Amino acid sequence: MRDFNECRPYIEHLISEHRRLHRLLRQARVSIVQSGGPDGDVSFADVARVLQNLRGELEHHFAEEEAGGCLDEAVSRCPNLSAELRRIETEHPKLLAAVDRLIAQARRCDCNAHDRIALNLAFECLCRQLAEHEVAENKVLKQGFGTNLNGDENGHPALTMDI
Repeated sequence: MRDFNECRPYIEHLISEHRRLHRLLRQARVSIVQSGGPDGDVSFADVARVLQNLRGELEHHFAEEEAGGCLDEAVSRCPNLSAELRRIETEHPKLLAAVDRLIAQARRCDCNAHDRIALNLAFECLCRQLAEHEVAENKVLKQGFGTNLNGDENGHPALTMDI
């Protein structure tokens, strides 16, 4: 079994990835808000492109998690977490499918308030799902390593998805 300091680079990488994904979510939120601006600086096609970029980054992030690293190391330290890690990993395709639906919705949008509000509501739902997913990952890390690595004392993400 590895010593905690040996695993630190994996943990720091995961935390860094989560922060990067939070930045991409903030960019997506801003693009959705600006799509309704009076100047029309951001089109729904632009929103779809930002969401497509987010999707690609999430897909890469999930693939890295599934390939091993600190979550697997946490399970090796605390084997009773294996079922929870498997459950977390089953969320990955569902989350990607939710982003795909959001991209399709953005591509179908007309330049009206109703579509923008519907898109924003769907985006906020995705953000909640991603936040819950991250909380579950943080709990695995907390239990596996015996310390809270990224979040508050209850395992909630230290970074919020709010701007």
